[in-house]
Amino acid sequence: TTIMNKKSILVIADFPNWAYYEIQQFIRKNLSDDFDIYCDFLIFNSIKKSKNPIKRIKLLVDGIKYRHIKKDNTYDIVVYLAFYFPNYMKINWKSKKIIKGIYTDGFPPSNSEFKGGMTEFVNMFLNDADAIVCGSEQIKNRYKKLVNNVFCANANNNKLLFTRKSRKKINNSDIFLVGWTGNPNREFKGFYSHIIPAVKLAQKKYPNIQLATRFSGPMKTLPGFYENIDVVLIASTADAGPSLFMDACIMGIPAISTNIGKPHELIIDGVNGYIVGRDINKMSERIIELYEDRQLLFDMSKRIKNDYDEMFNDDEVTKEWRDMFNDM
Repeated sequence: TTIMNKKSILVIADFPNWAYYEIQQFIRKNLSDDFDIYCDFLIFNSIKKSKNPIKRIKLLVDGIKYRHIKKDNTYDIVVYLAFYFPNYMKINWKSKKIIKGIYTDGFPPSNSEFKGGMTEFVNMFLNDADAIVCGSEQIKNRYKKLVNNVFCANANNNKLLFTRKSRKKINNSDIFLVGWTGNPNREFKGFYSHIIPAVKLAQKKYPNIQLATRFSGPMKTLPGFYENIDVVLIASTADAGPSLFMDACIMGIPAISTNIGKPHELIIDGVNGYIVGRDINKMSERIIELYEDRQLLFDMSKRIKNDYDEMFNDDEVTKEWRDMFNDM
């Protein structure tokens, strides 16, 4: 069925092949039948221009490759996936409505460089928006007290890409891998302050417990990293996801996680994973428990995959975006 006079929606991410890009492309893939979806990026509209001619040429080439915009650059809705994007961009488009995103848990959100209370934050960053879209229910509940139109919508990771080819039975190997992916230099991730110390503490009892990490690389090779991971450890204070958790769930890997984002929504403590405080000792204890009880680990692996598929299937996530756009 052809939908006449479809709304035109411009979705702005920060960089191609980054976290917001995955959300942008999920919207484009799953909602293009309902709306005319266009894509642009902070990096191609940045106020600050690189002085390096090679970088400028690369940006120009990448812009041609990744941008998809209307000739008149006029839209019904513009979605800034991060609320702070307009502060760093040349605004070359017009729109009837603006939606701003908050995809980091905690307050103030990371990257805001803000110091002050929530009312001041809303006045500074959100008052010009017609709606706010949050990456998790926990974030939504924080802002709906101060903002009228607050929605929750995120993206599903690529389930066709993240399929586990091994570990169909209980792992009785002495080697036990604790997995972690991301940018270790972002302090809210807690890699140096909590992840490394927690694993080292567990190693004092069982030296065969090892930390496996991946800080960068092509998305297509990421599933290979997870193939032999037994559990992922998350110490973040600010993620709406994180992708580490969602990737692991799809591949049937349970998580030991702080009470943030998707873990807050999905984990039933002790059943399909563990929710812990940001406490090195508690994290270490949970790692040791799963090292010692491989049947529990195996049961959690099956349960977390099924629970994730049920709660975060593509149809449900797409519906969240569709309902929000129609409400606008």
